[in-house]
Amino acid sequence: MSLGLWVTRSIIRVLPLSYMIFIWFLSSQPSHSVIDLGFYDSLIKESLHLVEFAILYGLLVLAFLTGGPLSPRENKIAIIISVAYAFVDEFHQSFIPSRSASVIDLIKDTAGVALVWFFIKQTYFRKEQSKIGRFLSAITDRLAPEAGQHGSK
Repeated sequence: MSLGLWVTRSIIRVLPLSYMIFIWFLSSQPSHSVIDLGFYDSLIKESLHLVEFAILYGLLVLAFLTGGPLSPRENKIAIIISVAYAFVDEFHQSFIPSRSASVIDLIKDTAGVALVWFFIKQTYFRKEQSKIGRFLSAITDRLAPEAGQHGSK
């Protein structure tokens, strides 16, 4: 295995943890301290809950793909980690002045994960894969330890 391949695989595997640290950092800040978007500030920031944990789930899927084809079990693990971290994030925010824990935010976080899960299910796990499904499979083919030698899990 080349050094470049090892570095690329390692970066993709570390991305979910790095992103979780970034979420923790942002959640530790007062809601207005990072950026104030004026009139639409609240609407945009509330909408970002859908995106924030959808990205985490997507990064976890990519990390799993570097080890071989994504199995339904690994997919469930990625979902569980994403939703569990949404719980942790809301709990953490309950201790931050000017922040609060919210069931509605947790629902939005989970909805973002569910949206990307559905997208992955439709593009990756179908027999006739889409371009995105083929792209996700190519990650495994190029970055898995025995690239291209894995059968379906």
